[in-house]
Amino acid sequence: MKNIYHSDIYKFEKPVNSYWEDTEKDNFNLEKLIKDIKSEVVVIGGGYTGLSCAINLIENYNLDVILLEAGKVGWGASSRNGGFCSFPPTKTSFKNLQKIYGKEETKKFYKNSIEGSNYTKDIISNYNIECDVTGESNFILAHHPNKFKQIKEQAEVYKSEFGIETKIYSKEEFDRIGHGGTEQFGALSYKPGFGINPLKFVNGITRYALSKKLRIFEHTLVDKIDKVDSSYILRTKEGSVNTKKVVVATNGFYQEGLVPQMNSRILPVISNIIVTRKLTKNEIDSHNFKTFSPISNTKNLLYYYRKLKDNRILFGTRGDFIGSNQSNFERSKKMEKFLKNIFPNWSNVSIDYNWRGLIAMSLKLTPSIGKIENEEIYYSFGYHGVGVSSAPWAGKQLSKLVFSSNSKDLDISKIYKGLPKKFIFPRLRIFYFRLAVLFYNIKDKLNI
Repeated sequence: MKNIYHSDIYKFEKPVNSYWEDTEKDNFNLEKLIKDIKSEVVVIGGGYTGLSCAINLIENYNLDVILLEAGKVGWGASSRNGGFCSFPPTKTSFKNLQKIYGKEETKKFYKNSIEGSNYTKDIISNYNIECDVTGESNFILAHHPNKFKQIKEQAEVYKSEFGIETKIYSKEEFDRIGHGGTEQFGALSYKPGFGINPLKFVNGITRYALSKKLRIFEHTLVDKIDKVDSSYILRTKEGSVNTKKVVVATNGFYQEGLVPQMNSRILPVISNIIVTRKLTKNEIDSHNFKTFSPISNTKNLLYYYRKLKDNRILFGTRGDFIGSNQSNFERSKKMEKFLKNIFPNWSNVSIDYNWRGLIAMSLKLTPSIGKIENEEIYYSFGYHGVGVSSAPWAGKQLSKLVFSSNSKDLDISKIYKGLPKKFIFPRLRIFYFRLAVLFYNIKDKLNI
């Protein structure tokens, strides 16, 4: 199986060195698959989607489910993301969605997106997960004066078309309740939204899944799926699972070649995060950084950041194009400059953590939930960096599809349904992305 990036980013044997890993020491040390076994359903991928799907299959349909994870549970984006429970999970505007799918389907898409955010909140409550929830909304920040009109229009459409609770803040108003800085010219807030510790969240889901007798095998990479009559044999280096149904829930870490029908449809994009040392009260006050709610700005290549519970600042943006440890370090240095350009009073603040992960993009620019035609293989991927709110909900929807084997039973917006188109000349995916980044960089420099 081929991977798009440097092998450094696919080292399944150890977790990434992140702030989250240092704050959450819970390690399940689950066994590795070393024999041949059977199950009704096998889920590949131990992140939000796979765990949610497996739990719902057990609780709602009483099915026998096995989950296989190449690293430790939550090894991928589920433990590496910035912990932003935001929406919608798309990289295109509501105007484009309306043009392609119509107003009603777009409304349903946003309705489902809100359901996703609320479902994440319900999981935290119902599973009794302590995951450092902070903030009561999400902010979209105008990074330039000419972007304020854009967010005002967005707030109005969110409210009138989709029934989303929004509020607009002028630069002066956001100075008082949010923060100051060189790229702050007003903001909109929308609900529901909040921040979490993503590793504590995925571990909380895992704990609940284990209480429901889900069998999870860690450090168990699926190398191949063979079809024998009406069954599938998932082969690993030391064992195999014979099953009737397969769920692929690997998102950006999908291994090309595993399911031919899924190949060349996913563009894994590196996203990098840095976290500062703890800031003093005077340092925090120097930019009047009051809010704990997640913030993203209006750049085409957006910055996303938030104040953590211990007064560190988490800052994320597009990552590098290579995936090596060296390219990760070099990108973190550039990001430190971005952060300190926005908050110049923090020029002496050191960076304690830097890491990266993969988000999954596609030509649809929205998530994909469905079933491979004429096969009992199911998939959900393409959360476009908005997995905290969309992936657990998608896993629940996927469980309904796995049980019924009929997409007509899935009452969600058709924007979510089905595979995206394949990339033309898929080996050039990173080159295409480089061109897109170049184009967006120019737009950001011109503030358009």
